[in-house]
Amino acid sequence: MNPTIESIMQNQLNRIHADVIMTAYSQSSAGWCENNAEPDFYRFCYVDKGEGWLEMDHISYSVKRGQLFLMPAGKLQSYGTKGDETFGRYWCHYRLDPADMQFVESQQMPAYIEVKDDREVKQLFTKLIQLQTSQELTRELRMKAALLELFALYFDASYSRKEQQVDASFDDTKWNEVLAYIEQQLHRNIQIEELAKVAFLHPNYFITSFKNMMGCSPIQYVTNRRLALAKRLLVETAEPIAEVARRAGMQNHYLSRLFKRHTGISPNQYRRIARSSAFCQPVTERTSVHHNEEDYS
Repeated sequence: MNPTIESIMQNQLNRIHADVIMTAYSQSSAGWCENNAEPDFYRFCYVDKGEGWLEMDHISYSVKRGQLFLMPAGKLQSYGTKGDETFGRYWCHYRLDPADMQFVESQQMPAYIEVKDDREVKQLFTKLIQLQTSQELTRELRMKAALLELFALYFDASYSRKEQQVDASFDDTKWNEVLAYIEQQLHRNIQIEELAKVAFLHPNYFITSFKNMMGCSPIQYVTNRRLALAKRLLVETAEPIAEVARRAGMQNHYLSRLFKRHTGISPNQYRRIARSSAFCQPVTERTSVHHNEEDYS
């Protein structure tokens, strides 16, 4: 996937908000069917045993064990059993915000994926089922977490099957070019006017459009990209902190302050931890009364 488009995708995915309506495990005998349903919610359906059929948007699907279906809201759906075996499936009904619905539909994801880890998917559905009757204060939060985990699994599998197709609106407003320009100019002070010029938009409209697309202002996005660049340089090079800051378009003291705010540690501490077996091995911190000087070195 193009890295600039990937940035857009990541920001959109980070903003997704979903609410679980109902989830359960159901079994149906041979001959069961339901015709012309048009729900106003989304459905996940994971086939556990038996076979069935599904017609959605005038397209017919054979439904088999190990398939996870994503059934969008507002789509005409008919489904039922196939053969003599009992048809068993986990299912979850959920709602998305209108903006998230538009994003999901724009991705043209497949109607189903072949699940590689049957146990993982069953555990997520089982967790959702159990949480429905929980009296815990964090019940809704945990249900959202499990649902988003299912969505992430579906999204990852979908994009391993096909190359990302960029929505036409990205090209229309030159977002790809804008994000590429930002990546190329991180070392210097980037003005809103020049970004708007790349997008062929008025600066005021550009700021609004950018925030709608990325979920943050252009300034916030540039800061995030500078921080990401600094992190990469700290791990991949032995350059002094001052040089890392310069290449990321920041003053030395500002880089240190940014790291403290976003990670809770200094750039030097981040470098040591990141290099210790990919964040997995314990790190021995050096204690010194001059630790502030070290943070800026």
